[in-house]
Amino acid sequence: MVQVSIISILLIISTFLIGCVESGPPEWNLTLASGEQEEHLTLADLQSMPSFTGNGYLISTVGIRYGPFTGKGVRITDIASRLGGLGETDRLYIYGSDGYLWVIDSIQACGQEYITFDTDLKELHNKTVIPVLMYESDGKILTQEDGGPVRFALLTEEEGIITEGSAWVKWISRIEMHR
Repeated sequence: MVQVSIISILLIISTFLIGCVESGPPEWNLTLASGEQEEHLTLADLQSMPSFTGNGYLISTVGIRYGPFTGKGVRITDIASRLGGLGETDRLYIYGSDGYLWVIDSIQACGQEYITFDTDLKELHNKTVIPVLMYESDGKILTQEDGGPVRFALLTEEEGIITEGSAWVKWISRIEMHR
């Protein structure tokens, strides 16, 4: 009788524990859309594309600095190419899974017309940034806490260039081409 009760308790505990074990991060994909065309990319798909590695440094809307760090990702212009490329009047709508939306035009997709600062937060003019879908920070896969698995980021070739954090869209889930 005692032996049956112990076995019953062990079965109940093991059933509970099996239900609590996570099997890893949820499956993620990025939807690319242009008109009727739609494509889904996995993180592995993005990692297999040509990448850019550059300097990341941002300041939040409340003045908190994040960085400097090294980021790696796929240039947004390469993503736009998969949708037929960006024309002069086209826009990319970049959605985070939390509902946040950031819209860029063809000039911004090429890294122009962003507000940049030096480390003293003095505005810099005519600095080019590299807009990417970033999946690595300092050689590590981007965590959920840091906006991963993929976030829109503004990287630079120069060190010490700070960009506004409002453009750094977390948890990218969808990018739409609007013509």
